[in-house]
Amino acid sequence: MNRLPSLLLALGATNLFAAAPSDAEAGRALAKRHADAIVGVELVVTVKMKAGDREAPPSDQRIEINGTVISPSGLTVTSLAAVDPRVQFEAMRAQQGGTRGLELVSADFKEVKLRLADGKEVPARFVLKDGDLDLAFMAPETAEPERTYAHVNLAEAAEGEVLGRYFFVSRAAKTLQRVPLVRTTEMVGLVEKPRRLFLVADQSLASPVFDAQGRVLGIFLQHFANGRPSGIITLPAADI
Repeated sequence: MNRLPSLLLALGATNLFAAAPSDAEAGRALAKRHADAIVGVELVVTVKMKAGDREAPPSDQRIEINGTVISPSGLTVTSLAAVDPRVQFEAMRAQQGGTRGLELVSADFKEVKLRLADGKEVPARFVLKDGDLDLAFMAPETAEPERTYAHVNLAEAAEGEVLGRYFFVSRAAKTLQRVPLVRTTEMVGLVEKPRRLFLVADQSLASPVFDAQGRVLGIFLQHFANGRPSGIITLPAADI
């Protein structure tokens, strides 16, 4: 009996399983290194709507999403579309071709805070919004020169490569104790114009993506085409 095919198949399976631990080890190392830089962005927004001449009573919206700290001072970036009801309303208008007479009168942020890895809540403020790139930057309300925040260094950037293997680090929702999460993903496409964007198979909005060496590829953000959300992309670190 010719046992060579069976032997080759067994060796191939061994190689496949041997590759898996390296991904697992790299992912665990990345989570350990960067998890504290993934914070919770928690907001309370008072929204006022009206239809025609009738104004509805104001309502409070509570928003929770991840953010990525990108400087030792605590500067944090997240998705503008996820935190600003005005962006959400305009996207709905673009998708539906109108909002049937509804109008967003105002969206006032009553509370903006960052929830750190140790559970501490830090009052924060918006410092910059970029609707074209879906970027919202926040900073601690009170500067603490003696304090250094865990952060992702965007200057240590990875180069995107189609079919390259990458990792993203995020956190679970508050109801699941905001435990760190890490997953592998694969870059499946590259957009060059009008700006460079990376497309990967799995995403987690506002979370950073790394290569196995810990260099940051970019941040997951919402992409818009003619005002309509068209999917989640990875904005390269150099553009943030």
